[in-house]
Amino acid sequence: MRNALLPRLALRGLYGSRRLYLPFILATSFMVMVYFVIASFVYNQSFAQSIPNGGNILLLMSVGYFLMPVVLVPFLVYIYSYLLKNRSRELALYAILGLGRRHIAVILLIENAVCFAICLLLGLGAGTVFCPLVFCGLLAALGQPGGLVWTFSAGAGLGVVKVFAVCFAVLVVMGVWRAAHTQPASLLREQLQGEKPMRSRAVAAVLGAGCLIAAYFLSATSGSSATLTSFMLALLLVILGTYGVFTGVSAEVLRRLRKSPRFYANASEFVVVSGLQHRMRKNAAGLTNICLFGCAALFTLCCSFSVLFGQDAVISRAGQALAEGQIGLNTAAVDTQEISLMFTTLAFLGVFFVLVFLACTALVLYYRQLAEGTEDAGRFRILRAVGLSDEMTRRTARQQLRVVFLLPLGGTLLHIAFAFPFFATFMGLISIDAPAVLLSSAAAAMLVFCVFYLFCYKVSTRAYLRTIA
Repeated sequence: MRNALLPRLALRGLYGSRRLYLPFILATSFMVMVYFVIASFVYNQSFAQSIPNGGNILLLMSVGYFLMPVVLVPFLVYIYSYLLKNRSRELALYAILGLGRRHIAVILLIENAVCFAICLLLGLGAGTVFCPLVFCGLLAALGQPGGLVWTFSAGAGLGVVKVFAVCFAVLVVMGVWRAAHTQPASLLREQLQGEKPMRSRAVAAVLGAGCLIAAYFLSATSGSSATLTSFMLALLLVILGTYGVFTGVSAEVLRRLRKSPRFYANASEFVVVSGLQHRMRKNAAGLTNICLFGCAALFTLCCSFSVLFGQDAVISRAGQALAEGQIGLNTAAVDTQEISLMFTTLAFLGVFFVLVFLACTALVLYYRQLAEGTEDAGRFRILRAVGLSDEMTRRTARQQLRVVFLLPLGGTLLHIAFAFPFFATFMGLISIDAPAVLLSSAAAAMLVFCVFYLFCYKVSTRAYLRTIA
């Protein structure tokens, strides 16, 4: 086989699947840019040495620098699984036409190498342009003189390359393993396969509801004595409970709807319910991921708004306490300038992590609806052949999407509402304990998140309807 054939197939595969890969490349490039901005502050020692309390700011930036890869790797693996599934027929055709598994592995390696190079070029290029603006903006927010100049750090760039090289190496291993352990016939059927009816629906529903109740009870009773251990336990219970409720309760509700006498008389209800029940386990996993990414974005957004809204009150209180010779914060007596520096840095990091979590949420929503549209296209063609009009097709598709989108949104808002005691405890650690500030911050964060989520709903719905048309 000629050496030029495999690279040509890889490039054609990327171009032919550009609708799938373009959002992935853009979102990953955005994360490269965000990570490069954070890394630039970590590797810029002059920044920490030239401003008051710079060591603490550098410490906070370092926490974000080491925490972000923990979010990136599972997210990229989850999204790449969608990409592989949507290209399963293409990979199967390669095998049927005579390409061995080693050749398919080389194709996937080349594709990921090209995506990796594009993401690095776009992300580092945008970061190099955007980072000086962020640097100047942070200095202005900290009230520092503008004499400091941002310079490109080779260490920051190398750190970004290492982290994303590991991420893409994991994707390559994942794709090669999938191609090596799956038969071509099963790959051809993968996009069209439904799921067997779920067993033990009641058990999954009861266990899921029990986990959620336990998590909510743990949050409600923790109060000011909440610890990181109790928060992590509640988080684990919420993950298990959300999956159990989305899996068991939704399957049981759909089963009861199918037993209703109106089910077969109402064509719209028949299509919506059968479409949701067609692959309930996978829907539950996707809805759970959307809900959890939404919770991470919303919780971080609540914290960022609280830092912004509560900063003046804490500075005022600390100044009064220091004037009276008392300790202003929970940890030590610090001046108002140090408080302002710490709070501004926390808000800065919070904004970046909110952007990352929102990008994750948007991308999961988009790919999930695109995957659903690819699988539903054949079903809707059959329904049109037996008499379903185009207008009813679009109406039933919108109804199905509305249900799928509202479930994670409702779950996210409910989880954050019950997590309010944990949120209040964490804010109390930095002396933000005014109920009015906390409630207004949570309300503003929920409003912003709902607007963003509805925007994602519009974009994803448009992509879904184009797919099934």
